Amino acid sequence: MGFLNRRSGQGGEDGEARARRQSEDIARIAAGGIPQAAEERLRTLGAEAGQAFTSDLSVPEFALVRRAGLEPITQVLGSCAYHVGWQFMGGGWYTTSQELTTLSDAYNDCRKRAFDRLRVEAELAGADAVVGVRVTAARYEWATDLIEFQAIGTAVRAPELRTPAGPALTNLSGQDCALLLAAGHRPCGVIGATAVFFGTLYTWTQPIPTTAWGAWANVEMVGATQTWYAARHRVLRSLEADAAVLGAGGIVATQWGQEERPYESGDRLAGITFIIHALATAIAPGGGHDSAPIASILSLSKEPA
Repeated sequence: MGFLNRRSGQGGEDGEARARRQSEDIARIAAGGIPQAAEERLRTLGAEAGQAFTSDLSVPEFALVRRAGLEPITQVLGSCAYHVGWQFMGGGWYTTSQELTTLSDAYNDCRKRAFDRLRVEAELAGADAVVGVRVTAARYEWATDLIEFQAIGTAVRAPELRTPAGPALTNLSGQDCALLLAAGHRPCGVIGATAVFFGTLYTWTQPIPTTAWGAWANVEMVGATQTWYAARHRVLRSLEADAAVLGAGGIVATQWGQEERPYESGDRLAGITFIIHALATAIAPGGGHDSAPIASILSLSKEPA
């Protein structure tokens, strides 16, 4: 009976230890960090510890990354689940196009926190860069006010890629990263932006003809077009500003993603909420090669950001 009591007491202490660690992990996450167990694992990586590296690189990616002098260490993750606050709409909001700044800010802050945690994991692993960063954005039917960003990539040792702010992040694949280095450029970091705009389908200066609702005439939805332009330019301005902060000369490998959510008034479609995501790598000349200034190179493929 004494043995059982001893086990019960030990179990209680273990339970208290688990609760204390969970409380500490919550505090770490609230401060922008990662759980203690993840930190402990990342601090003990490397061949010197007798551990094999892990990566999500394909065989061609691995071969080209190694040829370029990059040494894979481990897969790293950055994640953030985020509650979206209340969006106040001014009077007459359903007749004008406007940015829903509360929603835009929520997406952008959530992504930044995921990137920050990805960089923390890379730093703890002793990495100089993270290549092949893949970012996914998610919303859930069971929690309409919740969004989530996950960023996953392969941490590598490459002293020439390290930036003053820490490990450089890039969404370039292993092959593309090797090509970039061979061309005399280096990645400065991953940059991302989201813009959420509500757009009407028409404007008061260009109302839709009555026949258009009966599909009897072709007519451009000027309000929707205007809103798309505003959202895209908002995203591009954000990307350019972030690239400038990193000291980059341009951006490459831009991935675009978009969502649309209809707004109905009565029995007709009155407007649409447009959500545009973009993800890219900021780059700068490096590696001892002279080069011309870099222009932004955009891909119009519809990929999630």
